[in-house]
Amino acid sequence: METALVGDLGGTGAAEFDGLDRSAGAAGSYHRLRQRQADRRWAVRYLRATEGGRLTAAIPVYEYRGKAWPSPHYDAATWPLPGGRRPELVPAACLLVGGCTDARSSLHVRCGRGPGVLRRLVAELAAAAAARDRCLVFPYFDGRARAALTEATADRVAWVPLLREAQLRGIADPGWERSLGAKPYATLRRDRELIAGAGLTGSVHRWAEVADEAGELIAAHNNRKGEPDHPEFARLRYAEWDQCEGVELLVLRTAGAGLTGLLAALVWRDELQLVEMGLTGVDSPDRLAAYLDLVFHRPLALARGRGLRTIRLGSAAEVPKRSRGAVFEELYGGVLDRDRTREVADGCR
Repeated sequence: METALVGDLGGTGAAEFDGLDRSAGAAGSYHRLRQRQADRRWAVRYLRATEGGRLTAAIPVYEYRGKAWPSPHYDAATWPLPGGRRPELVPAACLLVGGCTDARSSLHVRCGRGPGVLRRLVAELAAAAAARDRCLVFPYFDGRARAALTEATADRVAWVPLLREAQLRGIADPGWERSLGAKPYATLRRDRELIAGAGLTGSVHRWAEVADEAGELIAAHNNRKGEPDHPEFARLRYAEWDQCEGVELLVLRTAGAGLTGLLAALVWRDELQLVEMGLTGVDSPDRLAAYLDLVFHRPLALARGRGLRTIRLGSAAEVPKRSRGAVFEELYGGVLDRDRTREVADGCR
């Protein structure tokens, strides 16, 4: 196996890269990572590995150039790690592995490779970090990646659960709803009765068609949840998604008397990912119907119409999602501190 730390994915094709590991969805896609590579706030490198001329791995590594993390979600000092808060985890002390935005990361190592391959790759990453007195941070990895990294580092990474992503899986199967069991099936039927009674109308739009309205509603919704936002910020982040090749950004819209709801969603390969929503109106049965239409039934109709197999529902509102057939995937954050980074680095000497 030949390895090298490179600063560009340009020599790798999108299909080849995306074929390594699709577990992070659109967030881990070739063109999304190329966008991160163009963000001058970050210095980005990839540990590239090939065997017999075939790409085996392209692990992204991110170094933030600023003094304070741009997003609190990636500030490992605030994670509830074993042993308590670790204020030393400032940008100048860390290298982020796998991802730096979108709350999903992937190792981008070809599935089926033996544990020895990842052990060597992680040791090389650790050696690069140790040479600069840095630690390694692994943000928002799923359970499979966590287990692989735990084995590759001989259980030296300190892990903590960060969030749980809800998913509807296998929805392209005509018998999917009945396969969920009696209670979820009955819940979905009651939803449709409530939605029909509310007299809602729905539509699907390209982002550019509704950007101003969507930015306003999404920002207002986030502010109500206590997450500071501004319509211009919302428009900027979705304009970036709208320019991401290979990913289709759509806005689902539902409307009724005195209320309007919009939901930003991404289509990538055989998945639909729900991102952010905004919904006007006061609490009422009709507003509940609009919420259910927007978050469950309109996405289901869109996904089935396109033959998609999975809907990523995000991490909030677990109870209503579980009652409608969602399964949950735990996402973890991990830290390999400086001392343990040096220990792992010794594995490649």
